[in-house]
Amino acid sequence: MRNKRMHSRKWQSHRWGTNHRPDYGIMRSYRWLWSASEQGLNQLSLTDTTEAWTAELDERVRKFEEDFRKNGFLDSETDKSVGQQLLLLQTELKQIKDENKKIIENYTAERTLRKKYYNMVEDMKGKIRVFCRIRPLTRAEQAKRYHIIVACLDDYSVILETPRGPREFQFDKIFNPECTQEEVFTESSGLIQCAIDGFNVCIFAYGHTGSGKTFTMVGDRDRRNPGIIPRTFTKIFEIIQDNESKFEFKVSAYMLELYNERLQDLFVTPTEAFSKRIEIKRDRKGLVFVQGAETKEAASSGELFALFEQGCANRHIAATKMNVESSRSHLIVGIMIESRNLTNGSVSFGKLSLVDLAGSERAAKTGAKDDQLKEANSINKSLSALGDVISALSVEQPHVPYRNNKLTQLMQDSLGGNAKTLMFLNISPSDCNLDETLTSLIYATRVKAITNNAQ
Repeated sequence: MRNKRMHSRKWQSHRWGTNHRPDYGIMRSYRWLWSASEQGLNQLSLTDTTEAWTAELDERVRKFEEDFRKNGFLDSETDKSVGQQLLLLQTELKQIKDENKKIIENYTAERTLRKKYYNMVEDMKGKIRVFCRIRPLTRAEQAKRYHIIVACLDDYSVILETPRGPREFQFDKIFNPECTQEEVFTESSGLIQCAIDGFNVCIFAYGHTGSGKTFTMVGDRDRRNPGIIPRTFTKIFEIIQDNESKFEFKVSAYMLELYNERLQDLFVTPTEAFSKRIEIKRDRKGLVFVQGAETKEAASSGELFALFEQGCANRHIAATKMNVESSRSHLIVGIMIESRNLTNGSVSFGKLSLVDLAGSERAAKTGAKDDQLKEANSINKSLSALGDVISALSVEQPHVPYRNNKLTQLMQDSLGGNAKTLMFLNISPSDCNLDETLTSLIYATRVKAITNNAQ
């Protein structure tokens, strides 16, 4: 036994030198590095969350090397093998990082593809499609140094940072702040063909005041960035022109606003509109139509746009603290398309409803007073009624309270009815609008659960 202890001391003296004693902390670090690398290689295929682990391992390797150099162990001939083993460990660490990167890329691609196919199945079932559009920070928000709290995870997921942690929401399409009006319209233009084919179609924009709804639906004032509505006019007549040898078409339109719980015709003067009685009716198929509204024919996209501009001039808008041109009413543009097959004489009717909803708002933030406060209360009341309808439909309640408000009566065939419906959810990325953005995202998630019977 004594000889064995002597031999052990002699080996340690030879191994570490006469002036050094072994640093057991370094030895433990060395053993940990090898065991951790083996464990990481085994577990890597089971998880895509190894970035933190590899970062920690990288830091351990760096510290391990520093400790050896500090104590002068890497200067001896005996410890060259340790240096070689360290290089080998670093090579394995690089391989782990590369494999981890590939796993994350593959996982992201598969995740995106799964969402795409899921959305296609839901669309086939008749589910309402929901697109989410994130506007850029405004100049005022940038000047006040507000922070961005919304991020796109991929084409179908958006993440909102909240005081309780991040929340993820999934929709049929996410448009980031860099997306153009052209890109937004391209994704929704397929529904225009459906309307021409004889379906009932509805596209509507929802969001809090100042979230970019009117920009999405109408565009900017100087017409450099036209929105969905004017682009739709052009697309309708492009399709008509492509099919004029096979079909005969007739296009007509009406334009209304729901202002202070009163429907007003925008194709007549404000004085005439005030004295005019407009009633919401439904035909035998459940299609909503407006009795008493002025309906005008259009033979080209230019004529249709001229009618639209005439109506917009009569719409109620006002400046608030949250929006320079805040819509004070809900805008409803109805386009009826009648087509007759020149071969067999069959006739089909399609309806396209384009709706720019006024934004929900809080008087304390918008600074609304007097008439504007009355308008805000009316807007919030109608949106609250719309929320009740959406909640009832999303949980398949037997009674849906459509008759509680004129807005819900107008949209009855678009929500839970016979329309192919697309909702544009517009949100702000700024932390100053956190509450409004969260409410809108939850609201839109409920809409996505509604199934229509498209006809």
